[in-house]
Amino acid sequence: MASPYIHEGLLLFIGVLLAATCLVAALLLTRRAPAASLALASAVVAGTIAFFVSSAEGPHGVPRDVGVWASISLGIGGTIGLIVTRPRPSATPLWHGAVACIVLSPFGASLVFLSVAEACPLYVTRGAGYCFYDFDMLGGWAAGLAILFVVDVVVVATLLLISGWDAKAAGSTRPVDDGAQRT
Repeated sequence: MASPYIHEGLLLFIGVLLAATCLVAALLLTRRAPAASLALASAVVAGTIAFFVSSAEGPHGVPRDVGVWASISLGIGGTIGLIVTRPRPSATPLWHGAVACIVLSPFGASLVFLSVAEACPLYVTRGAGYCFYDFDMLGGWAAGLAILFVVDVVVVATLLLISGWDAKAAGSTRPVDDGAQRT
C-alpha cells in the first residue's frame, strides 16, 4: 500500500521529462557537437537500464541509482565521443550553448530538487516505494540528485566548449579558396 503523501506519478514525470530533454538535445547537437550528443544519448540509455536493474532488486534507492548511472555514462559517452567524433565548424553557437547551460544550471538544479522533494516528501517511510531511503529522512538523497544534475550540466557545457574549440580549429585549418587559378 502506497503512502498518500508519495507522488510516484510526479517522480515518473520528472524522469521522463529529463530523458526526453536529453534526447531532444542529443538530436539537436548531432551535427554540431556529436560528442555531447553521444554523451546525452548514452546517459538516457544507462539511466533506463539502471531503472530496470535497480527496480528488480526492489524500489529502495532507485532514483539515486538512476542518477548515478546516468551521470557516469554521460562522462564516459562524452569522453568516447570526443575521441571518435569531430564537430562541424561554427563554434559560436556551441559556446553560447555552453554559457547558457552554466547560467541556467542553478535554476534547473533548484527545480529538480523541489520537484523531487514534492514527489517524495521528507520523513515518509511507510509505503514510500521508490522514495524510501532507510535512514536518510532529511532529503540528502534529493540534494544529491540536484548536485548530480549540476555536475551533468557542467559536463555537457564542457563538451560543448571543447567541441567549439575543435570546430574553430578545424575551420581555421581549412585551405582558403580565393577563386584564383593556381598553376
